[in-house]
Amino acid sequence: MQTTPEQEAEFRAETPYFYTVGIPRFVTLWLGTLGFYGLFWFYQHWAVIRTRQNADFKPWHRVLGAGSYCEPLLLEFQRAGEVIPNPQPLRPRLQAVLWLAMTATLFLHPPWSLICPFACLPLIPAQIAANRVSAARTPLAAGKSAPWLYVALALLPLVVTLLAFAVMGLLVSSLGCKPHGLPKPM
Repeated sequence: MQTTPEQEAEFRAETPYFYTVGIPRFVTLWLGTLGFYGLFWFYQHWAVIRTRQNADFKPWHRVLGAGSYCEPLLLEFQRAGEVIPNPQPLRPRLQAVLWLAMTATLFLHPPWSLICPFACLPLIPAQIAANRVSAARTPLAAGKSAPWLYVALALLPLVVTLLAFAVMGLLVSSLGCKPHGLPKPM
């Protein structure tokens, strides 16, 4: 089926330029899922770029190679942001290296592995830039809430509590404290 130029323009106006997500939601979901939201985040960005550019790559390939494709994604944000007024300043290479280094702490011994869930922090300026570009280029496209967002938000207090207990347990064990048990009767 052929599309008319008007239909094509309407499709472009309704399709976001990048995946848009609010910064509080971005951070909450990333921390609430202990970083697994990052896979979804990368997938959504590459899927939108593929649709917009009519490219023939698979977004999942880019997600599985996120260590290699993080910098190209951030460069895409930077290039797209250069045409809007007051673009968000980005340092794609630095942000990609910081994200990769923080993600790699997952494989270190505790307490260093607790840095990994916070790997979203270097990507916050990139998401701000993506949101600004999408708002400037496709004003009709609005972000939609996913139903699993509310599940993640409901589980966040549990995850934070478990993380706090894990940190306390690591601190106690690293200090060499041993449980004393009950006092001996006289």
